[in-house]
Amino acid sequence: MIPIYDTEPSDWKELQDRVAKIFSDMNFDTFVEKDIETVRGDVNVDVFAEKVVQLTREVHIAECKLWNSPIPKSVVHSFRTVISDYGANSGYIISKKGFQSGAKEAANNSNVFLLTFDEFQSEIREKWLNSVVDKLEEVGYPFRKITDPMESFYDKKLEQFDEDKKEYIWKLMTKYHNQSMCSFRLNYKHAISGQLVLEWMDDIIIKNIERFPNGIKPKCLMEYFDYLKDFCINGLKEFDELYGEELRKW
Repeated sequence: MIPIYDTEPSDWKELQDRVAKIFSDMNFDTFVEKDIETVRGDVNVDVFAEKVVQLTREVHIAECKLWNSPIPKSVVHSFRTVISDYGANSGYIISKKGFQSGAKEAANNSNVFLLTFDEFQSEIREKWLNSVVDKLEEVGYPFRKITDPMESFYDKKLEQFDEDKKEYIWKLMTKYHNQSMCSFRLNYKHAISGQLVLEWMDDIIIKNIERFPNGIKPKCLMEYFDYLKDFCINGLKEFDELYGEELRKW
């Protein structure tokens, strides 16, 4: 199974940033080292993630402990109090070396989860994939349209250019369209149910990477999806500059 990240964080700061990036990709407003106000006073937390949809507020808090020793139960007790006092939906303590005896029991029957970074990635992988696939479709759809030689949206505009510029644009369309299809949602989700095709996900991604330019070989999901999003966004900007305006008919 291809992980979100394929390497261990180099330090506690990178661990915080990675956890925050995962939540941010899921459309949370995310903050690192944020002071929050609880009923017992202000507390500084490593990662704070908040999302408000209509009248529903969802909050997750993470403590990132890249210690070279297991986390004691006293840390779990303190964090469990913070999560309860603040009213967060869930809390995560993410440890490099696991947890001391009694720590797991201290988190029982609560919404606090004790995980290594690999366990955290596995736990949240499906929800994260759901979000990044939809975001990729959002930025990729107009790019696929503008690079598709079978589309006729821009024929009139294209005819206004001289032959050299038309030829250059056609070459770009040919160059980019095959790779732009990697942004298509139906690569990753069932057409009818809309569910992720998890059983085929790794095979699909490995096959798609074969379309990438030489030297672009993502080793993890974060690298893969970030590359494709940037590819579509930057490609659209390139066409906008060529046409002299943003051309969107959807």
